Amino acid sequence: MNTITLNIADILTTLDLTGCDATARARIVERYAEFTVPPSPALVTIRLRTELGPQYIPVTPGEVWQIRTHRHDDHIDFESYFEKGWVDLAAGQGELTLRRQGNPENFLRVLYAWLGIDRHMLLLHASGIISNGRGFVFYGHSGSGKTTVTTFSLDRTVLSDDIVIVKKVDDVYRVFGVPFRGDMPEAPRTNANAPVVGLCILVKDQDHTLKPLATSLAVARLASCVPFVMNQPEMAARVTHICADLVAHVTPRALHFKRDPGFWRLLDGLE
Repeated sequence: MNTITLNIADILTTLDLTGCDATARARIVERYAEFTVPPSPALVTIRLRTELGPQYIPVTPGEVWQIRTHRHDDHIDFESYFEKGWVDLAAGQGELTLRRQGNPENFLRVLYAWLGIDRHMLLLHASGIISNGRGFVFYGHSGSGKTTVTTFSLDRTVLSDDIVIVKKVDDVYRVFGVPFRGDMPEAPRTNANAPVVGLCILVKDQDHTLKPLATSLAVARLASCVPFVMNQPEMAARVTHICADLVAHVTPRALHFKRDPGFWRLLDGLE
């Protein structure tokens, strides 16, 4: 298969794999199978190719994983350790070169983060769960408990323990699953979505309680969980506007929780 079309949050992207070797093609096709749809007109087409050569960024032990991006007008440049490419949003075209260890995952994260700005959509560092047809978004700084909450929710529909998309559809915010991997490689990445009824910042505690969260604090914390696009003042302002609108539609709360699934007794009772 030389071309696949991905449907992520109802935004279609075509990956042209003609320039990839057979091993990379098979790996990419398998990785994104859950989000692959029949060939359809896509918003963006990315031409991928594999190419031998040194890493684009040398690895320094102990450093945070680096993803370098720069946007000028509609052109976005991208570079990480094993991938380098660009995309022109206005033209709907881009290219990505992969070293042997490379994959398009981080490039796609950056792409969808930028695509969201014009579509009332946020790519969020958050875990997402669907319970009884209702969506729950759990966000917070690294180590706040997103993976822990997901671990205690495997009897429900797991969208992700690390990255989700929240998008306004017909005046209702919905949370969408994404194919991107987090800290739980074994957790399914489900191509599903549901209306958001729970929007919870996570607080580790000795008991399970839901507490009100001030609107200004909720907006600030949500905006801090939006990667890649906040380094430009205009875009930061647009992200903040979307966060404020999300909080106006879905009551923000602080979920204080301990290490057991008892917090679902509180969440399943939300109106």
